[in-house]
Amino acid sequence: MSIASAALAISLFFATQTFGAQYRFSASSRHIWNGDLSTWGARRRLEAVRHGISDPLPGTNSSCPQGCSEHGVCNEELGRCDCPRHYTGPDCRTVNPDLEEVCEEYGFSLRTCRETSPCFNSCNNRGKCVSGFCHCHPGFWGMDCSLSRGPDGGVELLAGQGYVPRREGPKIYVYELPPNCTSWFNIKRLDRPLHLLFWQRLMSAGLRTTRGEEADFFFIPINTRALNAASITEWVLPYIRRTWPWWSGDGGHRHLIIHTGDLGVQEYPLTMRRQLNDTFSNLTWLTHWGLHTYHPGPKWHPAHRPGKDIVIPVMITTAGFHLSPLNPSIEQKARKKGADLSRNGTFFFAGRICGDRKPPNPETGECSPRRLDYSAGVRQRVYYHHYNRTGFKVVPGTRTYLEDISSHKFCLAPTGGGHGKRQVLVSLMGCIPVTLTDGVHQPFEPELRWADFSVPVPERDIARLHEVLGAVTEEQVATMQSRLRCAAQHMFYSSSLGAIIGEDGRYDAFETIIEILRMRKQYPDLPPEQYMDVDERFRKFTNCELGGPEPDVLCAQGTERQHPDMPTCTECHRHVSQSRTGSSFFSWAGGMVCCSELEMARCSRVWQ
Repeated sequence: MSIASAALAISLFFATQTFGAQYRFSASSRHIWNGDLSTWGARRRLEAVRHGISDPLPGTNSSCPQGCSEHGVCNEELGRCDCPRHYTGPDCRTVNPDLEEVCEEYGFSLRTCRETSPCFNSCNNRGKCVSGFCHCHPGFWGMDCSLSRGPDGGVELLAGQGYVPRREGPKIYVYELPPNCTSWFNIKRLDRPLHLLFWQRLMSAGLRTTRGEEADFFFIPINTRALNAASITEWVLPYIRRTWPWWSGDGGHRHLIIHTGDLGVQEYPLTMRRQLNDTFSNLTWLTHWGLHTYHPGPKWHPAHRPGKDIVIPVMITTAGFHLSPLNPSIEQKARKKGADLSRNGTFFFAGRICGDRKPPNPETGECSPRRLDYSAGVRQRVYYHHYNRTGFKVVPGTRTYLEDISSHKFCLAPTGGGHGKRQVLVSLMGCIPVTLTDGVHQPFEPELRWADFSVPVPERDIARLHEVLGAVTEEQVATMQSRLRCAAQHMFYSSSLGAIIGEDGRYDAFETIIEILRMRKQYPDLPPEQYMDVDERFRKFTNCELGGPEPDVLCAQGTERQHPDMPTCTECHRHVSQSRTGSSFFSWAGGMVCCSELEMARCSRVWQ
């Protein structure tokens, strides 16, 4: 991708506020927002018999029904025969009579449902990829065929690859759920599929364990950004409790679910949340939505519990962020050309402002009275008070986004219809985030001290925002910009997506989640805002002081190397493309940190 085309991609991304979403909540599915479960549950409830899911047979070494492996996969641990979309029954030998309906439910047309589709981790070369379903060789099972029986009769992970568990860090058990909860989805159309990315990295980072009795945490890998998310969750939680013994050990308090919806767990129907209140309350939710206090404007109810849940960054997959001024190679090229790298502008925002998606009145700066609840009114008020102010550029859209975001000191990082993403995006581009919307924690807050590299502004001060920013000294600006180079690494999943600022992934968003979980394990009663004060390793980690970067660990986004010893991810892809099951990066076993390595157990590990 050329610099011009990459810059255009970023400009269009910010200005139009799209996220590549393929699953959008349609009018017919909006009862997921208002709590009406009656029609939703009846229409989308998972049915074990219809979808070919049988309860596990007694014992941990029971066999599956005869003939299971012809079309299905035998989970040897549970005696459960897992079927692809187009077969059903206890032995997966009956053609699914409801295939068209099932395909539609999981993001396919009937035609594309039968076509080639990428498989998770390319089945680890232990099975055949059949329309997104790993038809594992007999003796292997799991969504990616990573599991098998070990010499001691227990479950072994990546047998024959020399899988080495991480010496330090939490051990995490992953529930291998039936395929209609995991692999039946159209992997090419998943919106915000962070649960798969996290699952991949648990293995390539040496953190996954197959022994529940030694696990510190338990991960439930469900897709929460789909039309059938509520019914899947409603079915899965009781299924886990009756199938595995691990929930009863602590009532589910160490169980993790990633929810990527705009409003987090508040998107589940109210009736369902009430019915499963005890279960939901015990779970630890990893979400993008950090609202911890009721907000009266849009009538948002809290969806985050500091110290229990974790606010995680949005996964950014848009190309072009390797052009960030934080990228040392970009900075070096600019200096060679004599380019001006100073940020002379004060404040910048471009994107949706009004709730009805129409531009504000050019004369008054006001939005129409429709959807005034959008962004809790923050975007509208910022525009109204500052759209015509010298040094401020607040616009609905711009074709010079890369130039604008690189030439202003401060950038607005507001909420939208729920969680925002600009706090991540502007950080990656080296612009100091100005966070607004009362009662909302930012990614990894309060574990990270956002005030060290951003300017939090209460809503009551929107009208005098220019005074607030004017009071920040040049020395403070320089300090925050320096800290952004580290903070940006915590906001990006580089070990899965590739480097953008010359980093090696050791401080990326995935590793930050793991470091917070380590603290939860080691200091279960410690308030998260005290982590940096109590634990020296955590303090050094958050400040990126534990070494690195090593240039030969992670591949780089873009067409040019960010370092002579750092290959581009395109180079890595050329070496292994014939051995992968599609272009989706989820078929890339272990994430981009694995580069050209086809076996996850041999991926680069900066933590060793």
